Amino acid sequence: MQQALTQADYAASVVAVPPIALNADYSVNAGANGALIRHIEDGGVDILLYGGNANLYHFGLEDYRAAMEAIKSAAAPTTHLITSIGPDFGKALAQIPIARDLGFRNVMVLPTNFPADPAGVANGVRRLADAYGSGLILYLKRENYADPDDLAKLISEKAVSFVKYAVEKPDASKDPYLDAVLSAIGREHLASGMGETPIHDHLGERKLTTYTSGAVCIAPAAASELLMLHKAGRTAEAARLSEPFLEFEKVRLDLGGLQVLHDAVRLSGIADTGPLMPMVSNLPLDRLAPVERAVEALKLAEKQARARALAPRKQSAGL
Repeated sequence: MQQALTQADYAASVVAVPPIALNADYSVNAGANGALIRHIEDGGVDILLYGGNANLYHFGLEDYRAAMEAIKSAAAPTTHLITSIGPDFGKALAQIPIARDLGFRNVMVLPTNFPADPAGVANGVRRLADAYGSGLILYLKRENYADPDDLAKLISEKAVSFVKYAVEKPDASKDPYLDAVLSAIGREHLASGMGETPIHDHLGERKLTTYTSGAVCIAPAAASELLMLHKAGRTAEAARLSEPFLEFEKVRLDLGGLQVLHDAVRLSGIADTGPLMPMVSNLPLDRLAPVERAVEALKLAEKQARARALAPRKQSAGL
């Protein structure tokens, strides 16, 4: 069984949020998922979270088990895997035995859009954690989804181990809900959860522990470098490196976050991701051009980041 993630683990790595590759008949494509995982691992990222980008919202229980079996079989022993359950309470409860049987120690609860209220979320998460026997990761996707004081109680009770914060704001620096969450639970329990768009503030200013990314699936070494630059306070360098990531995120915002990432991985040549599980659709051919341009920019950033990482090793070897 894998070990539960610690704050030190989170602080040392970007959290990749990959899609799940499927065959034409919607069965899990183990080979393609393995190829994508190896690419991410080779770029120095060792935390993989399967949740929203994986479209687990629409996986039935049998498909969920098959997908998680394939993911677990493909990942290196040193890679930390996070699976997701839900978004509704009944489905989450039914998935817990599967996650436990497969040895997952890190489990995130997908956000319920409707119906849910803060007190109900706290009650549901507490019951799910009790059923699982371990703390869960809570995904905050909308304003006041969970009450900050309730979050603090859930963490003190060890029902919640970590929080993914993904409440989108026109200006990330103006976010009273995030400020309240930070005041209640501290930054050590919190990851920025919506890609590179807000990380200048979330990492550079508010100093959250890490961030989650879809683009990391294409450019893992560059994303890892971006995280380290922000942690080192080298904001000008981070701003330059973030440019292709931000462009990719703009395309995702325009055309659909899941759809763009799923097809972008295929267009990158890393792995054939195939169709998306209904009820989400792949992008039509006439909308792929901006995705292709963004992918090429990410591939270039990745090539350059890997060259920079390799240069010190060559120097130390006297090459």
